[in-house]
Amino acid sequence: MHSWQPATDVARAHVSAVVITLQQIARAADCSLATVSYALRDDPRIRPETRTAVQKVAAQLGYRPNPRFSALMSHIRNSRPVAAGERIAFVWVHTPRAEAAKDPFLQRVYLGAKARAEALGYGLEQFWTAERGMTDRRLSQVIKSRGIVGLLLSPVMHETDVTLDLEWSCFAPAVIGSARWNPELHHAGHHHYLAMRMTLERLAAAGCRRPMAILEADVNERARRAWEAAFAVFHPSRNDAAELLWIGLPDDPRVVARRMKASRPDAVVVSAHAVVEKLRRLDLAAIPGLPVINLHWLPTAPEIGGIDQSYDMVAANAVDLVVSQLNGNETGAPPWPRMLLFPGRWVEPENRSPAPSTAPAAKRTGGAEARR
Repeated sequence: MHSWQPATDVARAHVSAVVITLQQIARAADCSLATVSYALRDDPRIRPETRTAVQKVAAQLGYRPNPRFSALMSHIRNSRPVAAGERIAFVWVHTPRAEAAKDPFLQRVYLGAKARAEALGYGLEQFWTAERGMTDRRLSQVIKSRGIVGLLLSPVMHETDVTLDLEWSCFAPAVIGSARWNPELHHAGHHHYLAMRMTLERLAAAGCRRPMAILEADVNERARRAWEAAFAVFHPSRNDAAELLWIGLPDDPRVVARRMKASRPDAVVVSAHAVVEKLRRLDLAAIPGLPVINLHWLPTAPEIGGIDQSYDMVAANAVDLVVSQLNGNETGAPPWPRMLLFPGRWVEPENRSPAPSTAPAAKRTGGAEARR
């Protein structure tokens, strides 16, 4: 991010008639016009001490960028063809190659990022933190040796908090997903809060007054408890929301049946298809006919409606976060991370047969869909 700050002198701030030019800054800083231009944009090709000196002189003179001219120059720079072979690193974070290659959710993420990168003229090169012998330091060296600056980080599959000790100052990074990162980076992810609100409003419009939510504990944490919060706020029967919210599903079918009977739900909202499969395995004949809504809708289970999180589109927007940093010569962990969140889209079920049926069900591929 740009580190220089405009002058704060109140009197100088109101002298709108005086326009400080780059040439004046160059003379005062005793350097070339090109050096001034690059330094004010924090271009890494200029030494840090020179950038700091030029930015200090600019602030002292009361320099203000012309936003219309800056926008024009940005357009000119961005309209240039991307250098042939320029790539963005797609880093699979703590995910083995085999899982990345076969899991439908992860492949949707990768293909969405790849399509967007290629549309902008970039290629994606894949890297894996889980490779044997790979360390954060080694990974940084490998990516730098490829001449790559843009860094796209995959969703994490098994963690709520993620720490990678990469050489962040060398990269323009962005994260796909909602897990907490150290350091915190720009990220694009699913808007769990709005998705739960959308779900509850749809159910209320259909006449449901006592929908129940069964959320996996680890996924709820990775979603920063946004599902849980929205469930409490937008539930059609707010006084009963706490009773109708389950964090985790007990293994004992008798406990589940007893709690179901006591709660009297008229719909079941689940965090992933894995919960539906567990309900089937528990063989709960006590709850036939209840509509089931999947907060991570799967095309492999079209009979269950819910929220398509559209992670191909989410990944595409994460690519845009990387490219915007590349175009602005921005590297490192940002002091003010941007968060792009998308609520997904509502998908109606293909039929309304009850999902947690006592009848045998064909095994479906859930994979990492339960672990965004």
